[in-house]
Amino acid sequence: MEISHYKSPLGWIEIETKDKALIAMHFILNPKEKRSPNKKINCKIEEQLANYFNNKSLDLNFKMKPKGTPFQQEIWKLVSQIELGKTLSYSKIAERYGNRKAIRAIGAAIGKNPILIFIPCHRVIGSNGSMVGYAGGIPNKKWLLEHEGFPIQKSLDL
Repeated sequence: MEISHYKSPLGWIEIETKDKALIAMHFILNPKEKRSPNKKINCKIEEQLANYFNNKSLDLNFKMKPKGTPFQQEIWKLVSQIELGKTLSYSKIAERYGNRKAIRAIGAAIGKNPILIFIPCHRVIGSNGSMVGYAGGIPNKKWLLEHEGFPIQKSLDL
């Protein structure tokens, strides 16, 4: 397994790869030891993170192999289809999955997403538009959505 660290506008991102595939990517407070990418795949991933944060087009020309159950894999695949600047509610994901009653299980699967940003679970919101459940923290979720051009309401219109 190869681990590298990328300094983003939101803080450090730890990148884990294995067998030429991205297996995990998550926010961390501070790496104990900053690791620069040694493998070609880690360099590609860091390049695409830089593109993302600099509003350039993404070319996810590397394999992603997040570890999870078949159900989680299916939900992450659905989440991966949410376009940049768009959001979907948990209930819409449940509809696309084909089981509206599976909202809680879907929420749990989304919460276990090991590849933040590239499997864009930050684009999943509550049915009422609320910013709920993000492993990277709600402030990061709001930042990512605003960065992608999704308007976030700062206060109630009274």
